[in-house]
Amino acid sequence: MTDPSKISLAAALKRDLFRDTRHRAGDLAGLSDLFITRRYSSKSMLVNAGEKWETVYFIHKGLIRLFYTDKEGREFNKGFFRENHFLWPVAPSARKDDSLFSIVALEDIKVSVCRFDLFYSWLSQHGHWERFALPYAESFATEKFMREYEFLIHSATERYQNFCARDPDLAGRIPDYHLASYLGITNVSLSRIKKSIRFNIC
Repeated sequence: MTDPSKISLAAALKRDLFRDTRHRAGDLAGLSDLFITRRYSSKSMLVNAGEKWETVYFIHKGLIRLFYTDKEGREFNKGFFRENHFLWPVAPSARKDDSLFSIVALEDIKVSVCRFDLFYSWLSQHGHWERFALPYAESFATEKFMREYEFLIHSATERYQNFCARDPDLAGRIPDYHLASYLGITNVSLSRIKKSIRFNIC
């Protein structure tokens, strides 16, 4: 019986590697075989700050959260990743140095995992690394630029509304206290913003 996880993983690899060309599914069989499927319960730590991030994750089910922790133990959310997305150390510094942030399962998750060095080696040997990595690097830079712009120019209410407009499904899945942290406000402030928006709509 064919493993459905392998099928969805192979489809995602083909999607991200061969956007403009035709390749047989077998072309990626060797790469797909490097991955194994794992399940983690909610709140399971995948990477702790101060550790090496050495794994590629493909998310079949669930949400993953990236966050910083200050000296007082306060958490500041960096980002969220969900189904049908790859999560891997895009920045060269993230692959070379200890991680500055932690990665945790926000929900129960099912993922395919692979050691990054094996993933990188296979793609490089087959001449595919730049084709895979460049769109991620560009997306990473664009997201960082827009996030900086919104924090400098937009109000907290505008940041919340923009987030909901871009991805209403994700906004509905993230607990308010995590969303508030990502938006750079307190949970109380987010509650007030949501009440104000509902009042104005009514």
